[in-house]
Amino acid sequence: MQAFSDSEHLYRVVGEFLQVPTHPRTYEDLRQWWGANSAYHEEGDEIDLINDIGRKVAKTKMSAEFVFSEPEALICMDAQNPKKGEQFSIYLGHSPIPVTLSVKTTGDMAHQFWAGNVSVTAAIMTGKIKTKGSKQKALKLLPRIAPAFALYPRYLELIGEERLLRML
Repeated sequence: MQAFSDSEHLYRVVGEFLQVPTHPRTYEDLRQWWGANSAYHEEGDEIDLINDIGRKVAKTKMSAEFVFSEPEALICMDAQNPKKGEQFSIYLGHSPIPVTLSVKTTGDMAHQFWAGNVSVTAAIMTGKIKTKGSKQKALKLLPRIAPAFALYPRYLELIGEERLLRML
């Protein structure tokens, strides 16, 4: 069974997860999003981690598109010319900017990637992840987003995606 039932499901999970660090965040932001969920509690360094990821991605000054199959979806990240007030911008379903990096993979691989369960080198070598564009920029981006791996399972819990949690 696929991790994501359709593109809207992938956008709701992965797309929204990627949007969390686009702005500097506060605990009030998190409370507004997830405070009603009984699983919500504030962890000491969570805000610092989210904001640090946002700052580091912004410093890459790169644009990338993530092209998914199973289901078909497209997420674009723009740290070259983000929208006003954002550290970087995320676009779901379209890519309004020229990109310096294109990453192609399946929804299932993306799900496992965001949980930190994928060796990117092995996935590229076996063709499970395909890249087009600057490999150097891809390698520059990876350590900046890797801290998000620790946040993904908690995020799944907060948005009520127990089935996806069990698939990790």
